[in-house]
This record gives sequence, structure tokens and C-alpha cells, in this order.
Amino acid sequence: MMRAGSTSWHISTDFDRHGARMLYVRDAAGLAGPADYPVPRLSPEVGLRAGLAPFATENAVDQWHLWWTAYLDGLGRAEAVRMGPESAPPPDPGTDLRALYELVVDEANEWLRERYREFNGRTLGPARQRMAQPQEVVRRIGRTLGRELAPFALDVRVLPLERKWGRRIDGGLVLVSEALWTDPVACEAFLEPVLRLLA
Repeated sequence: MMRAGSTSWHISTDFDRHGARMLYVRDAAGLAGPADYPVPRLSPEVGLRAGLAPFATENAVDQWHLWWTAYLDGLGRAEAVRMGPESAPPPDPGTDLRALYELVVDEANEWLRERYREFNGRTLGPARQRMAQPQEVVRRIGRTLGRELAPFALDVRVLPLERKWGRRIDGGLVLVSEALWTDPVACEAFLEPVLRLLA
């Protein structure tokens, strides 16, 4: 987020491992996602696990919605310190959702390690030059406005989703799919209105 004493803008990007882990539980168990801003399925696709059906109850769906909402609220409140795994606890003990979580968490973590490795391969080094350049969007907006942009911080959390998708969660927090973040045209189209609001 905003660096102490900063008089400029700052954009940070992070692969959202905990958010992806939560979505892994959702996809593996076939739980319905939030209705107000449906998050696409993970990519590569996580197969539906028939053995999870006894725990994929309506209660588990409700519990997942609460878990996801609490996570997003926590991200929105985080200021100077990045949120670590301890900031996003597992579901409450004794719930159907906790049973689902415990049944898939090890395979979810293995899946996430591979996705994180792939994400780094696609977004670091020479590959970075083929991506959108947020600083160019900031400069273009400044030229259009005829002034330097006010100091702001934007925290971008990237998820491995099946299609281009992005949502502004809070003032300086957005969730985006890797497909959107690595597509210069789609990424810049998504970022421009967000950055104009921050500037």
C-alpha cells in the first residue's frame, strides 16, 4: 500500500494465494459463488470432487460466502503491511466448510505452488515487457488532466481464473484475473477508470 512519507503513487502486485485457495475449495466442492460479483472458475479447471458432496451443503455455501466476504473486508482494511497467511484463517472449526477445507487443503496448496511458479514465469523477466505497463496509464491520465496525479496506492491481487475479470474491492484494492493482468489492452481498459478515481 502507500509507502510512508510518499509524495507519489505506488502500485503493488501480488499473486493472491489465499483467495485462490478459497476458490479451490469452492470449485472442488461445487459451491455457488457470490451473486453480487460472480468470480469465474479457476484455471486450469479444478475438477468437481464427488467425495465432497456430503459436505457441500447449503450451510457450506453460506459459510463460504461469509468466509470470502471477511477475507475481502480484511484486505480492504490492510494498510501498511501486506497480509500474510495468518491474516486469512481457515473456516470455523466444526462447520461443513471446515470439513471441505481440510479434505482439499493439501491438494489446493500443491495446485497453488504450480500456479505461482507459472505466474512468475509469465510476469517476470522478459515476459514483463509484453504486459500492460500501469505506470504508462498513470502518465497518460496525468497528461489528459494536465497535472501530476495526487499520491495514491493501488494494491493489485491476481487470481488464476478462466477468463478476463476484474473488480475494484475498495479504494486502492482490486482483484483481477491473470488473463486480464497479462493482456495489455484489457488491463489498461480496466485500470484507467480505477486510477482516475484514485487520482
